[in-house]
Amino acid sequence: MSRVERCNGLTPKQEQAIVALLNEPSVARAAEACGIHQKSIFRWLDEPAFSRAYRKARREAFAQAISASQRYAPLAVQTLAKIMADATLSVASRVSAATALLKFSRESIELDDLATRVDDLEKSLKDEQAQRDAGAGSVWGQKQCA
Repeated sequence: MSRVERCNGLTPKQEQAIVALLNEPSVARAAEACGIHQKSIFRWLDEPAFSRAYRKARREAFAQAISASQRYAPLAVQTLAKIMADATLSVASRVSAATALLKFSRESIELDDLATRVDDLEKSLKDEQAQRDAGAGSVWGQKQCA
């Protein structure tokens, strides 16, 4: 049996299975969409090359979804603000919208604070490394041999 492999080490059927796994709700449906048995997919998922390629494809698909959600974030905030301010709507709807806006605001501040802390830590590490590198050139930073 001839097995055609691509540069990523996967066969065309395995690449097709990855696409199906991303688009179908279950392994059984993905296998059916590819015309293979689901045991093959489960076996492939245990193979490092296939599982690595599948994880990469999932990350790429998720990154696209995040990008789309970020494009709609301003509209979502505007919608929540309109609902919150609309006195003709139920109190429950307005409270729900206000709660969502407050959570979003709090999480945004927390993420910004974390990003600042990470930046500060990275700068501190770079400064320490630069000091170590500068000290390595001096007599004091070198090992003495007897």
